[in-house]
Amino acid sequence: MRVSALTMAGLRLKDENKYRLDMIALIKNSGANLVVLPAYSALILGLETGGLAPDLNFSVAFQHYIDNNINWNNRFKDLHSALSSELKVYLAAGTLIESFSGRHYHTACCFNPAGEICGTQKQTHLTRAEREIGISRGEELNTFYVNDFQAGLVVGNDARHPEVGRIFALRGANLLLHCGAIEAGFNCWPQVAGMWSQVQQNQFWSVEAQLSGAIGDKHFGAPPAVLGPCEITPGQSGYLSRGYPHSSLITAELDEKARRRIRQKYPILDLLNLEAYTGINKDSAL
Repeated sequence: MRVSALTMAGLRLKDENKYRLDMIALIKNSGANLVVLPAYSALILGLETGGLAPDLNFSVAFQHYIDNNINWNNRFKDLHSALSSELKVYLAAGTLIESFSGRHYHTACCFNPAGEICGTQKQTHLTRAEREIGISRGEELNTFYVNDFQAGLVVGNDARHPEVGRIFALRGANLLLHCGAIEAGFNCWPQVAGMWSQVQQNQFWSVEAQLSGAIGDKHFGAPPAVLGPCEITPGQSGYLSRGYPHSSLITAELDEKARRRIRQKYPILDLLNLEAYTGINKDSAL
């Protein structure tokens, strides 16, 4: 399966129709079956198009979004549902803020080639800043199917918590889609401590989309990546493909047969202390 990770760099975000045309051109040229957008995709697109009120301060802009998320979220979902349906791809559309029963959640969603939502995930581990803004944490990790892959969505800071990847792996996931946003600067090692480490610890694939752009006074920029077990990547690096912070898109082909061979040769999950994971279903078909 061919996969792509986008950063939103180079897209004409100030006009919804131009954004749609840019997305169509990028995705068609990539030939991907699965496309992943970064975290804060709904927020940055809403601010740029005027769907949300702009503000020079990230926290205030975020709060404005929380207070007015229903109308914009519907527009955002309709736009990306139409894109996935027109292009016949799975589209993990990044993240939005959703409100339920007075609580606000940082949520990722994925559309299938029919334009239907096939998977959602609330962020389960919050930063201090996210807690201060008023975000609540999710309490479940959900898997869904992308063609023959059992997939899970990793939202923002969840990449830095190894229990997230381990639980997904024990529940049968062999592909994690990370919607990320890391502040620009010296971020290479914090990023490696996220999904790259989780991939090596659990022997799954990961498509890591990272936001490139500014929201208020915060600037985001980390390289997108497609990750796999070191043994089946060039130079045993753990990277099938890696871009730069301002790369628009990267692509790679996932060789699931190769991953299964590595899994059979050195089955990491079979070496665990299973009593420590009581209640988590482990799929022996990994």
